Amino acid sequence: MTNVTHIGTASGRRTGTAPAEPLPRPLEQVRECTRERALALLAGMLDGADDMLFNMAETETDRERDRYFDAMRELRLQRRVLETGFHDGIVALFNEIGRERKPSPEASSPGIESLTLVQNDELEISVALDNLARRARNGCEEALALLCHRLEYLFEGKVAISEKNNPLEPRQLAACFADCVLRLSLDIRARLIVLKLFERVVMDEAPALVEQANRTLAEAGVLSELASAPVARRPVRRSGGTESRQADGPTSSADHGQLGELLALLRGPARAVPETSPEPFDLSGLATLFDGVAHRGGAPVTVDQPVRAVSRDDLIQVLSRLQRDAHGQSGKGERRGLRESLARELDQQQDAPVVHALEQADDDLINLVAMLFDFILDDESLPADVKALIGRLQIPLLKVAINDNGFFGDDGHPARALLNTLARAGAQWDPQQGTGDELYQRIRRAVYTVIDHYDEDDGLFAQLQAEFDEYFSEQDTRARRLAQRLRESEEGRARAEQAMTRARRHLDQRLAGRALPEALIRLLRQGWQQVLYLTLLREGEDSEAWRRQSKIADALIWCLLPHGTEADQHKARQMAPKLRVAVARGLAAIQHDEVESQALVRGLALAQEAMFRGQEPRRVKVKAAPEDVVASPLPEDDALLVRARALRPGQWVEIGAGDEARRARLAANIREGAKLVFINRRGIKVEEFDATALAVAMREGTVKLIDEGALFDRALEAVIGDLRRRQGH
Repeated sequence: MTNVTHIGTASGRRTGTAPAEPLPRPLEQVRECTRERALALLAGMLDGADDMLFNMAETETDRERDRYFDAMRELRLQRRVLETGFHDGIVALFNEIGRERKPSPEASSPGIESLTLVQNDELEISVALDNLARRARNGCEEALALLCHRLEYLFEGKVAISEKNNPLEPRQLAACFADCVLRLSLDIRARLIVLKLFERVVMDEAPALVEQANRTLAEAGVLSELASAPVARRPVRRSGGTESRQADGPTSSADHGQLGELLALLRGPARAVPETSPEPFDLSGLATLFDGVAHRGGAPVTVDQPVRAVSRDDLIQVLSRLQRDAHGQSGKGERRGLRESLARELDQQQDAPVVHALEQADDDLINLVAMLFDFILDDESLPADVKALIGRLQIPLLKVAINDNGFFGDDGHPARALLNTLARAGAQWDPQQGTGDELYQRIRRAVYTVIDHYDEDDGLFAQLQAEFDEYFSEQDTRARRLAQRLRESEEGRARAEQAMTRARRHLDQRLAGRALPEALIRLLRQGWQQVLYLTLLREGEDSEAWRRQSKIADALIWCLLPHGTEADQHKARQMAPKLRVAVARGLAAIQHDEVESQALVRGLALAQEAMFRGQEPRRVKVKAAPEDVVASPLPEDDALLVRARALRPGQWVEIGAGDEARRARLAANIREGAKLVFINRRGIKVEEFDATALAVAMREGTVKLIDEGALFDRALEAVIGDLRRRQGH
């Protein structure tokens, strides 16, 4: 998640004002192309909004469904406002390149006393935008880097282009639309629904917008030979030291501040403990300092024993000791027991009973990190063995958060990046391969390297991340090569099946209901159908060769039908020898078995001669072929069916359940779901579905889509949503 930024109204934040200086001509072309295509996508979204929102609402509760209907109505009423605001926002993104933006006064981080619903709404929208942008970036990171480099070249190096001012950065494009959405008369949940719709329709095409921009600039001569952007590494922050990692914009603790405010709402008012308590007050467990007074369980500690405040240095030392002991613990063991472990470790250092109290900020961090790891350990996209490993990183991640106030606001932090990478690797690991598998062992080594060696140097996370990047690069290259070969093979097989079906149906339509000589039926089915099939496959249905071979089939059938007039009989006699020659040539052209070809042509000749001599050949009435129509168990607009048809190669799934579950990635989506082929990590084909079968399996739970997205970001988004719900209650 990037730093939470203030989102103003469309009229306030971006108004499409003229740039300080005219844009370079190539960039004007990019702006116009982007504006036209983005507005066309938005118009398409708004045109189909009712149908899409209705489908999305089908599985919701009545209360949630009402929000979808509210969104439908508001989108219809405010369509012009949305389109105008989005247009102005896109133009402003380009016009403001190179112009330093000053943060608005409203954007400053509020204190607990000024916490408002609007600020929380903006926080949730900002988190949603960050995750939306992250998903959109997955398909175009390299293209975005290339575009940044071209833009810097275009401005002669006078303007540094980054995620903060690249007009085609998904976060910026999404924020343009979010500005407009904030003007709608909707509650926060309905606004998030509209943003989800925007992601599905418009942001799904963000990679295409970036590719188009690069192409336009290259055609205009802007670094036209550049195939990839130079790699620039950001220096690594050393927490507590003198080095810092330079961010693209000012680093702020607003994220942690507002999250702390939400956590503060959960503490509730302090409750005094009666002085004449029937039970002695329990001294075990940690207390928290509020305004210098130790509280536990929401109540002030009023016992006579002394209270000892736990300094940050003491807390780090205790956490480091617990971290070193993590080899003997399971990941789930830390899930509920971190506070208890801290209390026990602190108590062991004291000779006399004492109440240990954490500072409020440290207590907030422990609660927040615990909630994040609760989500991680419940995440269905990770196998249990991998979750147990990643769970051991709770203490190191807590130490990072304590040492670095900007941790939760920096989505590029090396510790977050490594956690996301480990989750991505874990999502791809198939438990069927066993814990001796190379990928599992890499995850395990990385986890224990952190446990054994992390103190305060974030460079360790960056080093491990670089190793995984290299490994994934090699694996992805190999996987793409294997997937490409499989895709080409499957597409060829699909084309062949389609051509064979078309050739068979072509003959079925002409033979159905007619009484024809057995020799002719055998010739058409065993020989000429192959000619039609290969002609379709090689030349296509619009080719002259297909029309010629089809006419030969029609002429063969007509020639051997009973003829009532002398003229038709005479014409059939003249056509017969020419047809035999054409059939022989056609079979030879496809290298049909020579002996069988001669037998088929000889049978045709005998049937023709018998008919011309007045000896009626034995005829067989051809029955109509049954229709190849299978009733679909799902309606065409079923949400899961639509999703299955739209799956892109690279999507990971879990097939089966329990100990028999296997993990596979989509290698090929043939003809929008006609065939979906899945392979394992080694490139071996493991399963094949059509879209309907896959949608049914997804509904039954025998196939689950695996979310490879940034795990830390998803966990943070879920935690914020949970806090908001609890706040509402």
